[in-house]
Amino acid sequence: MATANKHTRMIEVMAEATTVQGWKKQVVAGQRGEKQFTFFADEGSYMPGGESSAPTPLTYFVSGVAL
Repeated sequence: MATANKHTRMIEVMAEATTVQGWKKQVVAGQRGEKQFTFFADEGSYMPGGESSAPTPLTYFVSGVAL
């Protein structure tokens, strides 16, 4: 692991996903040592078992790029 000096800052982002049911997943994510956030993802009804109950994983990815 790299060591931080006065000109750098180490940031670790962690995420853990678990299956709720079908394609629906629960994710707990955040920076190490900071507040954690819980959110859900699901596929649309175009996927067998998808229920459109939450944004798709691709929607989260594209939103992150937009930020």
